[in-house]
Amino acid sequence: MIKNRERLYVGSRRYVAALDAQTGEEIWRTKFASGTSAVVTMLLKGNRLFVGHSGHAYGLDAGTGAILWTNELPKMGFNPVMLAMEGASECASQAAVAAGAEAEAAAAAACVVT
Repeated sequence: MIKNRERLYVGSRRYVAALDAQTGEEIWRTKFASGTSAVVTMLLKGNRLFVGHSGHAYGLDAGTGAILWTNELPKMGFNPVMLAMEGASECASQAAVAAGAEAEAAAAAACVVT
């Protein structure tokens, strides 16, 4: 891994990846074990990337993509998972691109917390 590269985090279906923001080169990719949702939500705080996908929440190492923890969110279903965190200072919303039953899903929130 090359340090000091600005990253762009992207997610779709069962994947989250980090790309070099200058070149588009893939730095790492993580595949989740389950889920069919096209919607992946992310929140970045320090060196942690928090991900919501198909009724699960994940904590990833932002540098490597390693899954540090998983919460199956029991009894909450398998819908898109929206994320928020105290102290979020910069937020931008992005439209969720979804197919089928998820076409009416709410916009996914991508927040950077400093």
